[in-house]
This record gives sequence, structure tokens and C-alpha cells, in this order.
Amino acid sequence: MAVPRSPDRWVFILLVVGLVGIGVAVALLVPAKVLGAEEPPPPVMATVVESGSCGSGMDTVEWDANGEKKKAKLDGCGHSKGETVEIVNTGGEMVSSAASVPVGLPVGRRLTALLLCMAALAGGFYAFLFRYAPLRAPAVLPAPKQG
Repeated sequence: MAVPRSPDRWVFILLVVGLVGIGVAVALLVPAKVLGAEEPPPPVMATVVESGSCGSGMDTVEWDANGEKKKAKLDGCGHSKGETVEIVNTGGEMVSSAASVPVGLPVGRRLTALLLCMAALAGGFYAFLFRYAPLRAPAVLPAPKQG
């Protein structure tokens, strides 16, 4: 006679799946600074001093950096001379418009990782159920022996 399996294993499986889900959700929501990502440079207001045409050049901007006037090429074109733009200085010879720099976390990558983990867990759980499913009774039961 076979010993029936304990329902405690389902509790254990659900506990593991739940803990993994909570862990992945926490990893998805943790700020990037905690994970070691650098803080983006703060945006600065700059004035366009030279306007370049979009086909052949870039605009030149000037801004005040701690009392010192700095000039650099703007990674963009079509601004009029004297126009004020918000820029981000990344430290090179070229600055970028603050509107073109991504702000915040790359949630898309984290969400992709979360969905991949959940799909892997679901596939593994399905394989576990398929492999260790209890044997089912046959569709047609044999007639009992009389006698």
C-alpha cells in the first residue's frame, strides 16, 4: 500500500515561489544609487552664443560654472543666438541637452529581468508538476471479479 504524500510540500513550493517573487520585486524597486549607479550630473542653464545649421554643424553654448564662463559645443542644432537652453555637462568637449539625457531608472531592463525570472519559475514548476504528478485512474475501470 502506498503512503499518501504530505500536503506540506505544496506549502514549501508556494513559500519558495512567494519569496522569490518578493525578492525580485524588491530588486526591481530598489533605487539605482543603492545598487552603485552614478548620480547623473545636474542640469545647468546655458546661453546659445553661436547657432549652427542642422545640416553642417552644432550650436555653441556658454554657461557659468562656479564663477567661470565655459564654452562648449551643444549636441544639437537649430537654436537661435541668445536662446537659453538647459544642458548637462558630462565632462567632455561636448554638452548634451538636458531633455535628451535619460532620467530615472532603466525600468524596462529590470522589468524584462523580472518577467524572465517569473517565466523560468513557471516553467520549472510546470515541469515539476508534469514529472511528479500523481498517477491518474484509467478512463475505463476493469470490471470487478466475481466469485
